[in-house]
Amino acid sequence: MLLVAGALAAAGPARALPPGSTPREIELGDEAAKDIDDGFEFVEDDEALAKLQEMVDEIAAASPRPEIEYRVRIVDTPGVNAFVLPGGHVYVTKGLLEMVESDDELAGVLCHEVAHNVDQHAIRRMREAPTKRLTLLQLATLVAQATAVVKGAPEGAILASAAANHVAAAVLNPGSVEAEIEADHDGIEYMTRTNYNPAGFLTFMERLASTSGKFYEEALGIYNTHPLTRDRVLAAKNRLEELEVPVYRRLVTDVSQPSWHRLDADGRVATEIRYLNDRLLLLDGYDEERAARAVDTIAWALDHELGEEHIRIRPAEDGVVFAPDGGPALALTREDAARNGVSDLDLADRLRGRIASWVADDQARIRANYQLY
Repeated sequence: MLLVAGALAAAGPARALPPGSTPREIELGDEAAKDIDDGFEFVEDDEALAKLQEMVDEIAAASPRPEIEYRVRIVDTPGVNAFVLPGGHVYVTKGLLEMVESDDELAGVLCHEVAHNVDQHAIRRMREAPTKRLTLLQLATLVAQATAVVKGAPEGAILASAAANHVAAAVLNPGSVEAEIEADHDGIEYMTRTNYNPAGFLTFMERLASTSGKFYEEALGIYNTHPLTRDRVLAAKNRLEELEVPVYRRLVTDVSQPSWHRLDADGRVATEIRYLNDRLLLLDGYDEERAARAVDTIAWALDHELGEEHIRIRPAEDGVVFAPDGGPALALTREDAARNGVSDLDLADRLRGRIASWVADDQARIRANYQLY
């Protein structure tokens, strides 16, 4: 599970894995699925289910056991969670789908669940400690009971869900930490072989960590049974660095983007480019293609966290060219500069400075969040 699965299984010694689900996995998974299906309400949304199935199929194809056939269901609960049963039954909650900010974040969670199944964590846990495990239904019920107390409050639902998971984990023999770490480690690698951005797993875990909070998790005393979310965040960050995956958080989260608007003033038409309710610049006249180009250029610099040294300003025949490294360039004319009351060079330099300032502010916020958890 994203939050619970470590309570189901402990990692064991490395060994060769079968190409697909074993008969025993399928039998156990089908039995547990009947209990889950009888005990919960589900969201029957064909479009959402088809999308989830397509995502899981792509992830499964990128895993060491591509022959496993997965089936996905959406549990109708505000709790933020996901879990997998042996044999390929994947469950995600409505609360999880509402919390993720991109398909990349959702894929990160699904990769984690597929990794649990590929590594046979539940099977290995049952084999190693058959008398010290809770049933999957009991675990899921704990989550549902806790989250029901705080329906309608997203932050509370996350905390209650975490509490239920930690209580369940504490009942079990210590050892779940290794399974969670292994699923995170392997799941991120699977993502590098899909069309999804692996940074999505990091940003989702960062949001969980900042919501649950360092002191909340420490107070539960779960060091020996479940990894702290902040530790999973740092491990994910290190894993992405190891795999040489660049982390650009704006590309995998729901963030504000620059926009353009037609502006009529003093009998003249201009294009206003705005970001965070601030005017960045005016372009002379109104040309939607050029306006879109300006927004794309600015968004590229923001999304790829470019400082001033990575944004070039080059002279051109009728002004200057504003060129962020690796991204689309924007020509700023002398007419544009006149509409802003500055020279073309000053206009480009001012735009570069403002972008760099916003990037620095974002980086400072990220560093502060790491200090908090």
